[in-house]
Amino acid sequence: MSKFEDRPIALIDMDGPLADFDAEVVNRLSIRRPDIPILKTRHNFYISDDYPEHSLLLREISDEEGFFESLPLAAYALEGFQRVIDLGYHPRICSKPMRSNPYSKIEKLKWLEREFVPIFGEYVVKEAIITPNKHEQEGVALIDDAPAIPKSEEALYGEHIVFDMEYNQASEQPRLYGWLDDNLAALLEAAGNS
Repeated sequence: MSKFEDRPIALIDMDGPLADFDAEVVNRLSIRRPDIPILKTRHNFYISDDYPEHSLLLREISDEEGFFESLPLAAYALEGFQRVIDLGYHPRICSKPMRSNPYSKIEKLKWLEREFVPIFGEYVVKEAIITPNKHEQEGVALIDDAPAIPKSEEALYGEHIVFDMEYNQASEQPRLYGWLDDNLAALLEAAGNS
């Protein structure tokens, strides 16, 4: 039984909102190929699309063993997770494994064990959902940096709230401007009423 049993579920993506995927890619790219200039602005959801001439190298980097386990925390990720709890919701991790990286699922769980369990408890890992089918998960909302989530009519979560990033500006979904955004409560409430 979850300690949040009677609360509405707010699904939260890992890569982007909680774990800084881009920072680790750029760090490893800078070490491996210091001759490649790092872009100041990202335009595409997939970072490899921003470096088309080096896309294979970026894929190699994100497919390495240890990559997902070594991601740094995104800005205010722990505070944001706590805010969701304080607003009366049951936050659950809902993250897509990277198909090309066979270590991604287990490393995402290890990352949560290291970064979130000491503060929030074992439930974070026990209830984490690592699936390619986010639309099949129940919740009032899914907070995710993807500009669009494939959603069928059978989707079980209510609203896709876009976690603001420079590469998802074209999305017309409701938007959360970082974990300190004062509109978090209103966005979750509106999602629960949709």
